Amino acid sequence: MPSMYDDLFEDDSKGNNPIDRKPEPVNLDNDLFQEEGKESLDEILALIKQFNVKAEPFSQLLTRSRAVDYEVEKGVLDFFLISNDKHDQGSLTNERSYYAVLQSKFTAIIAPMRDLGHIHLQTIKQFNRDIDTDYYSIQKTDKQVQSDKEIAIDHINTQRKILADAATSLSILEEALTNTEDRLRAYIDAGGINNISSSECEILTQKRTSLTSGQLHQFDYSFFKMNLLDKTAISLGVYLKETTSQYLDKLGQIFG
Repeated sequence: MPSMYDDLFEDDSKGNNPIDRKPEPVNLDNDLFQEEGKESLDEILALIKQFNVKAEPFSQLLTRSRAVDYEVEKGVLDFFLISNDKHDQGSLTNERSYYAVLQSKFTAIIAPMRDLGHIHLQTIKQFNRDIDTDYYSIQKTDKQVQSDKEIAIDHINTQRKILADAATSLSILEEALTNTEDRLRAYIDAGGINNISSSECEILTQKRTSLTSGQLHQFDYSFFKMNLLDKTAISLGVYLKETTSQYLDKLGQIFG
């Protein structure tokens, strides 16, 4: 009968003796032994700072665009009294120039807005993934963590306000462009210097659709339009993770 101690006296050359087995060297390059980088909440605050740096000149751009000057006011009578259009430029040449100005203003806004939207997406994605009531910081007190969380939520809501403001400006410019196209059609086959072909009008509309739909910049700006419920929640500083998860899902679909 084999002894219960036989395993202790087996040939060492087989390498089965746990006592004689050499410990494996510790790999100090392993991630577990490396100094940790920024904590998640600090990374979120860094993204917020990145947004703010770009948002300041962007907000000034919105001011200079004066989109409200191009707002189309439509009432019941406007469907019957076309001549009441205060934006009527009076000639084909002037309408073309007006149309070009609207296009340039739209493009000037939507391009940087897309960059801000992408930072906004990254910020909310990380906040929803990493920050909750159980979030703990090695470097900060609970009070500091709570303060930073409130700062982050406040800035996230501000981001939504800025993007909503830009969406309003773009919406005004989009409607102004379509309204100008309606006036341009009045010059189809008019003859003389005020003549435009039906084909050119169609091409202008096609190019404008590509621009205002977001296809050209792969960015659906209309997502950031706010309804009354959105405005109320943001004004109260509310951040509901469940609701924001739905918002985040839709936000991820506006690029591309």
